[in-house]
Amino acid sequence: MPNGTCPETHVQCRDNGNCIPVYLRCNGVFDCLHHEDEAACDRITCPGFYRCRGSAVCLHPSSVCDGYPQCPLHDDELLCDLSCPPNCVCRGLAFYCEQRFTVGEYEGLRYLDAAGSGLTLSDVKGSPLLIFLSLTECGLTSLDGLALPNLLDLDLSHNNLTSLNALMLEGVPQVRKVVLSGNVFLRVLDSGQGRRDRLSELDLSGVYTPQLNASMLTAFPGLRHLNLSGSQVERVLDDGFQRLTELRVVDLRGCPVSHVPPVMFQGLRSLQAVYADSFRMCCPALLPADFNVHRCTAPFEEVSSCDDLLGSEAYSAVTFVIALVAVIGNGSCFVFRAFVGKSKSKQGFAVFVTHLSLSDFLMGVYLIFLGVADRAYKDRYLWNDMWWRNSSACKVAGFLSLLSSEVSTFIMCLITLDRFLVLRFPFSRVRFGLKSAHLASCVAWLAGVILAAVPLLPITSHWRFYGLTSICVPLPVTSKDFPGRWYSFSIVVVLNFVLFIFVCCGQLVIYLSVQANAMSAAATSTTRKTQDLTIARRLVAVAMSDFLCWFPIGLLGLLASRGVPIPGEVNVAVAVLVLPLNSALNPFLYTVNVLLERRRLAREERLRKLILSQLSAKN
Repeated sequence: MPNGTCPETHVQCRDNGNCIPVYLRCNGVFDCLHHEDEAACDRITCPGFYRCRGSAVCLHPSSVCDGYPQCPLHDDELLCDLSCPPNCVCRGLAFYCEQRFTVGEYEGLRYLDAAGSGLTLSDVKGSPLLIFLSLTECGLTSLDGLALPNLLDLDLSHNNLTSLNALMLEGVPQVRKVVLSGNVFLRVLDSGQGRRDRLSELDLSGVYTPQLNASMLTAFPGLRHLNLSGSQVERVLDDGFQRLTELRVVDLRGCPVSHVPPVMFQGLRSLQAVYADSFRMCCPALLPADFNVHRCTAPFEEVSSCDDLLGSEAYSAVTFVIALVAVIGNGSCFVFRAFVGKSKSKQGFAVFVTHLSLSDFLMGVYLIFLGVADRAYKDRYLWNDMWWRNSSACKVAGFLSLLSSEVSTFIMCLITLDRFLVLRFPFSRVRFGLKSAHLASCVAWLAGVILAAVPLLPITSHWRFYGLTSICVPLPVTSKDFPGRWYSFSIVVVLNFVLFIFVCCGQLVIYLSVQANAMSAAATSTTRKTQDLTIARRLVAVAMSDFLCWFPIGLLGLLASRGVPIPGEVNVAVAVLVLPLNSALNPFLYTVNVLLERRRLAREERLRKLILSQLSAKN
């Protein structure tokens, strides 16, 4: 740059001290005696000067727009008479405009971002040098008037376009990227004729496309990036994306794809990344043989795998065992209490336990649904995942699970209240009889049916509540958001946690009361004290089982709501083991151990009578 005695518009030759204009430096002509004006041109910079386009020539600002072109391409005189339109921000030949203006007055325009300005394609067809055009939110309804031979990037997002095919893009033969996101009325049509081989990136995000035929995109065989996020694709027909042999990135997030062909991505050797909402899209059976599955991004499925609904043989075995115990145990208890061992007592405890065994029986039925589906789809769950989630069987299973869980919790509260009234106030008349116990149980069932039926109502159908997961019940023990999460959190965490606290506090009060009475030798006999202590120990067992089942769910739900990441294996344990555990344990806590205790007391009574009779015989 300028030095020595030369003005700042000139540079000095070292051999003879001559000054030459700045624009003669690196212009390809030797102007200094020893050619130093053309040396090191590959490293030259132009701080404070104008850099000529496509060259290393620098111009002093005073030489720009002086009426004499000095750059090799004469670009120093190109923008001299350019004025920026009103309501626009201009940076050279790049315009950012908020309102309409006469585009034809700016023939050299290269870049135009006119989002929300109301400009139409007809307004810009007189700008053949445009390489970028954005007419976002301009109310466009068609592609008529699209004639820009040098355009590379076209953004027509959030308009009212209704159709698209290759013939409509004939006016932009060089286009590489087309953005049509947010055109909610747009339909991608079969091209029929015409091809746009140069188009490498197509954004159709938010364009409603329930069915995607392979023929819709064959007019663009050079596509490398395809964005279908939010387009609600439910079915991919024909041979999937096989005809897009150059495809590298495909985005299917926001697409509840329920049907895919087995050859969805097969043969796409250039495929580099896949984005989806379903783990099925990342199953090796769908992807090219040499594709790196770590480049397929989809939410992790904690329970299911590409092969099995329950993911592993361990989960399947645990589900089978708990289902068997819950069905046989609760079914037997219900039959015994309702038909075989009917008690003539007018107390409500037996009524509550009968209803409890019935509600817990439903949890076993729910697990049987899962087990049968797991066996039916063994080694091929990938192809049946969405069918199972959307099936009536899954909805029934989820309904039974939530119904069983809530009714059991309500009835355990009633049992706690009943035992509290009987044992804490033994001489009071305020307690549950047969009729009042049945009435309270019916109210509990009604409340459970209402809570389980809310996700099936038309106003909540968009939740797809019972089809969000393969286990048909979305538990709020994960930080991942989903429709109806607040409802699941309110029921499974808040309501059940409050009821759990009520049961635990009630059982604690009962235990302390029974223990105090048992310690009073003057008030009770030895036999009565033993019975009371047995009852107290049984209540402790009930409280501990409730704690082991409900406290972890409530705690995990609260942590997840605070954004604490919960490992996937924990979610599996909650869904398959913790949630139904109480249903499997209740028959032993409320019926089996009672029968065993009665048998023990009967044996002791017979032994006592035998000893007394022998003593009488000796005397």
